[in-house]
Amino acid sequence: MAQSREAVTQVELYLNTNWTGSYANGYIAEAIAWSENGNHATISTSGSTAEEAQTKLIGALGELTLLPKTTIKGAR
Repeated sequence: MAQSREAVTQVELYLNTNWTGSYANGYIAEAIAWSENGNHATISTSGSTAEEAQTKLIGALGELTLLPKTTIKGAR
């Protein structure tokens, strides 16, 4: 069922390069989304380096239109 524009819920998205950590043979970058309804979701990507994992995360969030098209502070 499609929702009207008026029924859109506010969501906050949190990114932090300090959350990128080394696991086994790679790195994982994470973003957390919180809604005003108390729901949350974690989105993660992996890479062979911390930079690669973070770059993939920013790219994925952009494809999902979760990030604005403007320049992102610290993005490459």
